[in-house]
Amino acid sequence: MLLSKENITLVNLITLQQAFGAGSIKAVKLFNFMRERNILDNPLSKDTIKNLLQPKDAEKLLSFDTQKIYKIIDDCIKNEIAIITICDANYPERLRNINDCPIVLYIKGELSDVDKLPYISIVGPRKISEYGKKAAFSLGKRLAKSGMIVVSGAALGADTYAHSGALAAKGKTIAVLGCGICYDYLPENRHLRETISKNGCLISEYPPYTAATKYSFPIRNRIISALSLGTVVIEASLKSGSLITARLANEQGRDVFVIPGNPSLDNYKGSNALLRDGAIPLLNASDIFNQYLLKFPEHIDIEKAFLEEKDERINEKIKKNLDIGLSKEAKIVYNNLNSQKFTVDDLLSLDLSDDQLLSALSELEIEGIIKALPGGIYDLTNN
Repeated sequence: MLLSKENITLVNLITLQQAFGAGSIKAVKLFNFMRERNILDNPLSKDTIKNLLQPKDAEKLLSFDTQKIYKIIDDCIKNEIAIITICDANYPERLRNINDCPIVLYIKGELSDVDKLPYISIVGPRKISEYGKKAAFSLGKRLAKSGMIVVSGAALGADTYAHSGALAAKGKTIAVLGCGICYDYLPENRHLRETISKNGCLISEYPPYTAATKYSFPIRNRIISALSLGTVVIEASLKSGSLITARLANEQGRDVFVIPGNPSLDNYKGSNALLRDGAIPLLNASDIFNQYLLKFPEHIDIEKAFLEEKDERINEKIKKNLDIGLSKEAKIVYNNLNSQKFTVDDLLSLDLSDDQLLSALSELEIEGIIKALPGGIYDLTNN
């Protein structure tokens, strides 16, 4: 769809979504109503709105200043953010088929053909266990190595490790945000979001500078689950937000995979409840591959997923010699740490790509060599 103020349909659809809010079934019903009456391509005059809509609905639409809609479009153009609407041919059918499908999506990066590729979402808590970190990273990496596309929410914890694992495999990963793409929510994950936008894409239902709220994240979870063939729950307590995504996935007819855990631990009580209710136990990545290989034989390479990386000669500049099995990139980062505390910006001069740097930092954290602190700062714990 042409991104311009002159595109009347685009203006009308953004107005509709803004008036009734993200995740609104009322917005979807009104879209269908307006499409059936062929008024989407015409400016929404007061008389037209009042004649065709109920007073409360008409008032909501009329209360929106068109200049605000133009500002949203301008912000997208300036920040190279694409807009996909429910009217577009490249709008994913997986989303179109849910009752509360988003009327408008804002995208930074490249959204691969959702309906023809195996997307898998990985979710879990922000305060994740050490085992959960390794599981999310390893699963994200193996799925991406096989050719699958990893979807998550770019939050701290499980999301970060799942995205980082996919990036470490040089695969594609998708982050569905609970705020606008240009809103700097979680500054410590800013670099991760930038890297994802270059190796997949960022997706949001919210205009570029929309702030996050406590309500926006549960609303966006339906998009995470709907884009995917299945959702993996790394670990979940009885009050975990991951249970919302799992419930939505089940309602949408998607698969739900759960890593079993110790019943006595709080962070697995929600997980085990899902298993009791019929979720698929996930013991290793093969459980996912076996579920979808016949449907996507050209896009899932199991052999590649489990192929161990060949040892490579370490850069001659490395000054320290570690006796632990780190990757080449992790060793390069470790051997260039010259202070107890550092940030990603301190390492940008290294001869590593953004995804290599992020995966190296995740690997070092998993091994307990560094620790992530608030504000995007890392602490060297194994000096």
